[in-house]
Amino acid sequence: MVQSLILIPIVVLILGLHHFLSTRKRAWPGTIFPIIYVIVIGGQLIAKVVEIKSSRDIFFYILGFVIFTGIWIEGRDSVKKKRQKELDKMKSHDMQ
Repeated sequence: MVQSLILIPIVVLILGLHHFLSTRKRAWPGTIFPIIYVIVIGGQLIAKVVEIKSSRDIFFYILGFVIFTGIWIEGRDSVKKKRQKELDKMKSHDMQ
């Protein structure tokens, strides 16, 4: 129970930081967490720290990667929309 209470804020902090990094001007900072996730999970599987006992385990490993990647894609789309909005605003000022 106490472990869950500690884990939840850590997960929220990591996801918030990942979202922040994914919405920056450059794309690469947002790729840090998905890459770390793949390295950590892959390393644990290779070192046999964790075992895949069922398809449910595979599902949750893939789900983590999908969540990180989805946040990154959403952040990049947000940056593109912001840039396009700024360009449209500049074009409208140029035409006046």
